[in-house]
Amino acid sequence: MAGERPPARIVAARLVLRAWQPEDAPLMREAIDASLAHLRPWMPWAVHEPLALEATIALLERFRDDFVAGRDFHYGIFTRDERDEREVLGGTGLHPRIGPDAIEIGYWLRETATRRGYATEAVEALTRVALEDLGLSRVEIRCDPRNSASAAVPRRLGYRHVTTLEANALTPAGEPRDTMVWERTAAEGASPPR
Repeated sequence: MAGERPPARIVAARLVLRAWQPEDAPLMREAIDASLAHLRPWMPWAVHEPLALEATIALLERFRDDFVAGRDFHYGIFTRDERDEREVLGGTGLHPRIGPDAIEIGYWLRETATRRGYATEAVEALTRVALEDLGLSRVEIRCDPRNSASAAVPRRLGYRHVTTLEANALTPAGEPRDTMVWERTAAEGASPPR
């Protein structure tokens, strides 16, 4: 990423994506605690939930420090309405863990925010930031093939399914898991085909 950093706040049509801050801990706690059964099958970190509020504050301090240092970019997904940034709909991020000039987008939603297009809207905004603002050559999304809702997001946005890695990861329960790899390149552009 050659010194470039994504913005700490991104405004989309219905959402605000904002770098997590320690004071967001109660809102994050509420979103996760209300959605544990929904998150546990797919998100390895959810197996260790619920965390105490103090542990969540420490996690968000680490996210903030990583963002400022340019190591990793975690965002809260917040409502954009009269209650701006008072409800956490989920989390997302730009994760520079897949090699040079590329980035991975991850995301999760609280259960009551699913099936409304929020993940698609958040990922579309981050795709634009990665390919247009940061000038990266490639963006990836990785997901469990059994998580059809998660796989629908890159499909809807015109990402190409490039491979499925067999038994390359573990489910949160510790069983072997395949991983679908979706990709969008700068040559394809940030906007999904219409």
